[in-house]
Amino acid sequence: MDAAKETLNKVLHPYYPRDAHLPHYVASTLNINEAFITLGSAVAVTMIISAVLISQTQRKLTCKDKYIVVWMLVCAGIHMVLEGYFAFNHKNLAGMQTVMADLWREYSHSDSRYMTSDPFTVIMEGITALVDGSFAIVTAYGVLTDSPIRYPAQLITSLMQLYGNILYMGINLMEGFRYTNPHPFYFYGYFVSMNAIWMVVPAYLIFDACKNIYRGMLIAKRAAIIKKAN
Repeated sequence: MDAAKETLNKVLHPYYPRDAHLPHYVASTLNINEAFITLGSAVAVTMIISAVLISQTQRKLTCKDKYIVVWMLVCAGIHMVLEGYFAFNHKNLAGMQTVMADLWREYSHSDSRYMTSDPFTVIMEGITALVDGSFAIVTAYGVLTDSPIRYPAQLITSLMQLYGNILYMGINLMEGFRYTNPHPFYFYGYFVSMNAIWMVVPAYLIFDACKNIYRGMLIAKRAAIIKKAN
């Protein structure tokens, strides 16, 4: 009887691998459309706040700088609020009846490690929430105020995002994507597409930061040579 009960507890959830142990799992109250609307609304509010901050800045920003401000503030919201929520509540997340728990239950179709308190995922998301989120805010501040901290913060934020994502996706790859629902909607729509953006954008911002730091150091070096010559 105990063995049958344990087997039943292992499979009463929609996630992969099918034998993942989730005895505390409860179904979400949000359907997929409501989950997307909720997340999209939160992102839209953050983008509006970003637009207001951009409009209030005293300097003229390029289109690229405006996009970076929006990107960094959206990232900060996702890292600190959504991912921070996971890191803090990971042990009970599968059985919680909250909007953010519902969002994680939906995303976990692409990666069940969020439901099982996988140690790497918990540590990675905790660091992402605290460090990446904080440096994303510093980067946005640096762009808005033309602060010298902008490019170092941009480099740190983007490098950590890219590195963390490579480890996160790479481990799943090395284990044969055993944590991911093989249906194309979840594999390509969720796991690949949603994570690809944190590969492409950070890679560009790393290049952009390195280029501008190099230029700044080159100018400083030339100025020092001229000063020494005079």
